[in-house]
Amino acid sequence: MTNSPTRSASVSSAAPRTARQLWVLWRYWMVREFKTRYAGSVLGFAWAFVQPLASLAIFYVLFGLVLAVRVPGLDVDNGYLLHLLAGLAVWLPFTDAVGRGVGSLAAYEDFLRKQPMPAEILPAVSVGGSLLVLAIGYGLLLVLSVSNGLGLHASLAWLPLLVMAQIALTYGLTLLLSMAHFLWRDVGSMVAFGLQLWFYLTPIVYPLSQVPEKFHGWFLFNPLACLVLMVQATVLHMPVPPGTPMALAVWVVLLAGGGWWFFRSMKPALGEAL
Repeated sequence: MTNSPTRSASVSSAAPRTARQLWVLWRYWMVREFKTRYAGSVLGFAWAFVQPLASLAIFYVLFGLVLAVRVPGLDVDNGYLLHLLAGLAVWLPFTDAVGRGVGSLAAYEDFLRKQPMPAEILPAVSVGGSLLVLAIGYGLLLVLSVSNGLGLHASLAWLPLLVMAQIALTYGLTLLLSMAHFLWRDVGSMVAFGLQLWFYLTPIVYPLSQVPEKFHGWFLFNPLACLVLMVQATVLHMPVPPGTPMALAVWVVLLAGGGWWFFRSMKPALGEAL
């Protein structure tokens, strides 16, 4: 297009600049997201509760009852259920955000062309839309852990930091994938397959103790495994491989910082494509 330099500039520096303006814009799109997501649904917002509970029930019946998976060292009532829930509390909002966010720029391509805005808002809306699932998952985990005898303990003070780490790495990865998918449309299909594989490479439906110890170090190369293991350690007092906290910190910096850098560096290409 002959006007691509102008379009590139408008996408890169599109109006709201202050934190307050960005917050108002993000909130507007969040309301729009929730209305669109549950429009025409009989259960409406109740699906935010039904979907995590249904996933928990399915995996618990299959792995906890049929395959009788147990968690050594977790000597409380419903130990496997708590272990499973600690993993799903991380995984479900992560996949919800990434699954929706990867196509966020492509879905609103016409809107961005007609009404330039900070493109970073769209992946942020996908992440924000997953916060309800995140709150439900962690809330249920805390309630069930206390009711099953683990009680409230000092290590839970780390949980807010883990939640912030989860949001940061999720947003960074969503930024990266949304831009990559906009530029190369095969990325969306690759992400869908990759998430399925990623789930089983993360100790959610199985405890780390069932994996030979010589392979434990490999889980440090999986950011979601690091996060799940830290949540399990914080809430359920389960052991983690040495170096897990540091590995998680490195992953947060790499994904959040790298995703932001990639998105910003590719904005001129986004403007030209529009």
